[in-house]
Amino acid sequence: MFQSYRILFVIYGVGIAIGAREFHLSRVGEPVDWGSDRWAEMTEVVRVVNPEDPDTDFLEGVQSIVRGEEGDFVTHFEDALDAGVKHNEFLLRDFAQHLLASGGDWRQVNGAVNRWRENYPFSNETLTLEMGSGPRSQADISILNRELRAVPWIGDVELEPYEAGGRQAWRVHITFRPPRAVDVREAVAAVSILSVPETDRGRLAVTCTTLTDCTVSPRSSR
Repeated sequence: MFQSYRILFVIYGVGIAIGAREFHLSRVGEPVDWGSDRWAEMTEVVRVVNPEDPDTDFLEGVQSIVRGEEGDFVTHFEDALDAGVKHNEFLLRDFAQHLLASGGDWRQVNGAVNRWRENYPFSNETLTLEMGSGPRSQADISILNRELRAVPWIGDVELEPYEAGGRQAWRVHITFRPPRAVDVREAVAAVSILSVPETDRGRLAVTCTTLTDCTVSPRSSR
């Protein structure tokens, strides 16, 4: 009987060994890069061992990202989510982040973000929002921090400059204040304050009906 199942034991053994090695490296060494041969090898082992598992769809979705196959990535992630996955925070978070970064419908983005946060309300993982135009002064930074922290579901923010295409760009990393429901349009409205002339920012506020359609109106008095 052992002979009949030997190949299965070998496959599981390899999978366990690689999984243990990657777990160890994730704790004490360099993380496994998505584009590395090690990640591809790990994905292949899991695919052979457990092809129907939602986590396999997650790993294959990551491989699709590496290969630039966005349609396959979305399909794999959606298949995993349709299976009711709740134990894989990376899947829930990465899918929400992808929808936001790719300009998805605000209702889909909100649904994905809230599904992630409802299952992991105390996670320290952040949501990253790219900014169309970044701050040009300390006053801009101050008002961005003020506007973002005024959003009920935002716990904290970190503004980050980076190079993109030979120019400086900005993004903001957002942590959450549980158990508040998330509406990403509020964060988009907050960073859009920079489109308002500096002299008018005290009396005008931005509101967004989608992730791209925003208007300016007088601030409500309280």
